[in-house]
Amino acid sequence: MYNEESRRHYRTPTNLQRRYPMNKIRVLLADDHPVLRKGIRTILEMEDDIQVVAETGDGETTIQRAMELKPDVLVLDVSMPKANGVEVIKTLAASNEPVKVLVLSAYDDENFITEMVEAGAAGYLLKREAIEAIVEAVRGVAEGETGWFSRAIINKMLAAQKAEREVAFTDREKEILHYLAQGWTNTKIGETLGISERTVRYHLRNIYDKIGADSRGMAIAWAVRHGYERRKPSTSAQESSSAG
Repeated sequence: MYNEESRRHYRTPTNLQRRYPMNKIRVLLADDHPVLRKGIRTILEMEDDIQVVAETGDGETTIQRAMELKPDVLVLDVSMPKANGVEVIKTLAASNEPVKVLVLSAYDDENFITEMVEAGAAGYLLKREAIEAIVEAVRGVAEGETGWFSRAIINKMLAAQKAEREVAFTDREKEILHYLAQGWTNTKIGETLGISERTVRYHLRNIYDKIGADSRGMAIAWAVRHGYERRKPSTSAQESSSAG
């Protein structure tokens, strides 16, 4: 999802020339903080080609207003009451007239970013982003462009991918990571893989060392964050009992 090519998706007004349409870009602004909403609205409506048609403060209302108003762009926060950002995007994506979504959030957590983009968001900007970048992202998304990410997010995701590539797991460790991410006990993992609990613990110690985890909880969080819960483990040969 994130690679060196993604760097080209970060644009600023100095390197992007665009012919703006005669009709204004209609924006629905969704954020559960009224003060922030007002500030973002003020920023957007300073532009001649952008109009904020409505504001919402929770997920359910956002879905309703988006379906009613059919805005060109939905500027959406991640964390909102009644329905979070991911739920909003998925619901709208399943409708007959899906809405183009630009996420504007204070969260730079990898899980939030990945979930929102996989759900269908066209971009993910941080609220501390420069005003010009937010405005240009709204214009870009309105025209059907995707890949609008804050530079800080791109750098973070690239660093995380690089770190993951540098961790070399055996096939057995990958299997255990998969089941660990699902919250399985050592007993259940051992029974499924046909190995002893002692052998499971042996592999877990190796996994902890490789990812720098101090506890099972940290290892589970790492496995979930890196997608091992969704990765189907490959079939590997049964290990000999000498491993444990």
